[in-house]
Amino acid sequence: MTTTDPGWRRFFASAAATYDQEPFTGATTEELAFLRSVLDLRPGTRLLDVGCGTGRHAVPLAQAGIEVTGVDLSPEMLERAAARAARAGAEVALLPADARQLPGALVGFDAAICLCEGAFCLVADGVEPIDHDRSILRSIHDALRPGGRLVLTALNAGRLLTAWRAGEVTGEVDPMTCTETSEYRLADGSTVTLREHYHLPDGLRTLAISIGFEVEAVWAGGAGDWRREPPSVNDVELLLLARRPG
Repeated sequence: MTTTDPGWRRFFASAAATYDQEPFTGATTEELAFLRSVLDLRPGTRLLDVGCGTGRHAVPLAQAGIEVTGVDLSPEMLERAAARAARAGAEVALLPADARQLPGALVGFDAAICLCEGAFCLVADGVEPIDHDRSILRSIHDALRPGGRLVLTALNAGRLLTAWRAGEVTGEVDPMTCTETSEYRLADGSTVTLREHYHLPDGLRTLAISIGFEVEAVWAGGAGDWRREPPSVNDVELLLLARRPG
């Protein structure tokens, strides 16, 4: 999320209480196994979780001996993450932060994750979608040590545009910027209008390279269905594996 957008703040404040009951969170165990494998996460590894939410990835990884720092802009999400860590007896550093402008002290990480659109793709009002996502990638790049690696998921524009052409989208789609504007009803009955930015595989690869990343792969994504193969228009997400050159 971004500091300039009250819409996303309201959305996550409302969603925090029930976030861990969402169907896609049931795939956390499979996602953790994938992350340990592709990032070679071991005890002592320094990991940055950008948009950590309720800590569903951060806390189990910390229990495994990984030194995890989680950042999120939502106080409600961070409160849930802290409670999860306390119940698990895990040490996780949790910080409020804008993913586009991470604190300068957050440097030297061995690996970073930015998953399930906890920050990436969630565009603030009045901000160019590509500038928003570029800023997040740049801040993560700067937080990694040389040789540090990133796993990031992004919304799949191929799926969006296919659904848009078929008249199957519920929001308003701008095909030129691959953004969708939708209205969501919150738990208190109020509504909020939100923008989401989608990416094509080549575009995501090019964006990461422009920041200075070496892109190792752009794979198929989706909750519990991260696969080491090229994405199709049926995949909800793209999964970027990249590293800061060392």
